[in-house]
Amino acid sequence: MHARALIPLCALLLLAACGDDRDPATGSDAATASESSDASASSDATTQHSSSADPSGDATQSETATSSGSGSSGDASDTDPPDTTEDPSTTGDSGEAPPLGCGHAAPAPGWLPGNTVEVDGETREYALFIPSGYDPGEPTSLVLNFHGLLGNPLQQADFSQFNDTAEARGLVVAYPVGIGNSFNAGACCGTAHSEGVNDILFARLLVDKLLGELCVDPRRVYVTGMSNGGHMAHTLACRAADVFAASASVAGVLGLAPADCQPSRPISMLDFHGTGDLIVSYNGAGPGYPAVQPMMQGWAARDGCDGASEVSFQKDDMTCETWPNCADGVEVTLCTIDGGGHCWPGNDSCLFGASSTALHASEAIADLFAQHTLP
Repeated sequence: MHARALIPLCALLLLAACGDDRDPATGSDAATASESSDASASSDATTQHSSSADPSGDATQSETATSSGSGSSGDASDTDPPDTTEDPSTTGDSGEAPPLGCGHAAPAPGWLPGNTVEVDGETREYALFIPSGYDPGEPTSLVLNFHGLLGNPLQQADFSQFNDTAEARGLVVAYPVGIGNSFNAGACCGTAHSEGVNDILFARLLVDKLLGELCVDPRRVYVTGMSNGGHMAHTLACRAADVFAASASVAGVLGLAPADCQPSRPISMLDFHGTGDLIVSYNGAGPGYPAVQPMMQGWAARDGCDGASEVSFQKDDMTCETWPNCADGVEVTLCTIDGGGHCWPGNDSCLFGASSTALHASEAIADLFAQHTLP
C-alpha cells in the first residue's frame, strides 16, 4: 500500500465506527468509542483556526473547525512540522523554567473537557483527567495523550483506557485536540499537516500552561498517543526532548526523515505495533511511513545503544525486544504483536483488526515513564 493511500483509508475506516456515552473518567465503565463520533466531545464550541505555522513560517491560512467537522484526510506530502527547538516554557532573560503550579486550588477530579491554550494568537483545545488523589502541594507527573486521525480526546481516553492507569498512579493526563481532528507530525496527517499547523509549539505551550496551573514536576512530563497521535509521540521525541522525559507510541511511526530527527539528548522510546495493521503498515509504505523494525533500530542508534536487541518480554502474540546499553540509561523497546491490528494492546475491543491482551500498553507505558525523568 502506498503512503498516499493510508490517510484516506484510515479516514474511511474511522468513519465506520460507532460511539458510546460512557464517562472516560471511570475506566471500569469505558468501552470502545467511535472514531467517527462528535470530534468536539471535549468541547462545546466552534473553534476558529487561523495559522501562520508552515515549515517556513511564512504562509498564512485560516479554517473553521466545527464540532462535527472531520477535516481533510490529506496526503503524505513533504510538509513537515516546524522545528521549534527553543523552549517557550522559559521566562525572562535567565531562561529558567517558570515555578511549579503547586499551591493553587485543586481542580475537580475526573474528566475536564473544553480547556484552552493560546498558540500564536489562536485558541487550541484540550481535555484533562485529574486523578482523585491529586494533591496541589505534591508534584506529580503529566502525560500528553494524543488521539488518532479524526479522533478526539474522549475516544482516545476510551481506546487507551489510560485514565484507569492515571487514577491508580496519580497521574495528570492532558488530551490535546487536533485541528480538523488531526495533528501535523511530519508525513501526516489531515488538515493539520496540509496547512502546516505547528503542533510541536502547541505541545510545548500546553505543557508550559499546565506547569503554571497544576502541581506537576517539570522533569516528569511524558508523551504518548495512537496512530496519528503515535506519530506525534515520535515527532516530539525528536524535537522536544528538552520537554518530554520519555515517549511511547501505539500504532504510529516516525513521520520525519531520519536526518530530521536529531533529539537534543538521548530519550527513551517505547513502540507497540501489530504486524497485521492495515492502517499504518508494520512493513512500511514509502517515505514518511517507515517499516517499524528499522525505525526502532534508528532510535537505538540515536540513543547510543550498544548491541543487538534482546527479547525482554514474550507472551502469547506479543514479543518485546529491547536494545541494550543505551546512553544516559535510556531505553528503546519495540513490542511487536503477531497478526495484531490497528489497536491499543490491552483493550480487547478493536475496530481495525485483532487486539492483544498479552499486556496492557497503558500499564507498560506508565512503567516506562516512572523510570525516567529529565536530566
